[in-house]
Amino acid sequence: METSGRAFFAGGWGMFFGIIGLLGLSGGCEFRAGMERPSPSSDSIRADAPSQIASDARFTMNKGGKPRAMIRAERMEQYETEDSTYSVWRSLSDTGRVRSYVFDTEGDSSATIVADSVVFFSQDGRFEAYGNVIVVTDENRRLESEHLTWNQFDRTIRTRRFVHITTPTEDVRGNGLVADEDLETYQIGRFEAEVEVDEDTSET
Repeated sequence: METSGRAFFAGGWGMFFGIIGLLGLSGGCEFRAGMERPSPSSDSIRADAPSQIASDARFTMNKGGKPRAMIRAERMEQYETEDSTYSVWRSLSDTGRVRSYVFDTEGDSSATIVADSVVFFSQDGRFEAYGNVIVVTDENRRLESEHLTWNQFDRTIRTRRFVHITTPTEDVRGNGLVADEDLETYQIGRFEAEVEVDEDTSET
């Protein structure tokens, strides 16, 4: 089966995905790609054989008539096992990247996530980004790491890996992170930081 895409996700649609499935979405979701379905067989549902393959794919998620997330990648593969369904988004070239877009409750842009590959576990509502991961928000905050986990239910970003966060006033490095998806608030385990101080501020 052939199709395509790049993306990110958010919101509380665990049951929604569980019932409809990642690629057969309707009523508020859109998927574009040239799809081919393998002939049904006893081997069609296997961890090592994708049930769907898409090239140049895009997946859009809407909530209440407003965009919530979008994924775009050069290749998408969906896998089904006895206890889970997940999709793998990846590039087909050295320069290609998987791009995920997250929108806030008002439908405005919140963050863009760029990575070498993305795995989305629909039943768990969990998004995993791998390889040179970069998160950029509209408030000019930037996060860099080799791996991030995003949870659609509590809208958090987590990792146990090294992270580098830069904002207009801070430069923070450390290992381990729990943050809001817009990077407005975050906690880092072991870290070092540089903070810009306004020298004109009077001392009390």
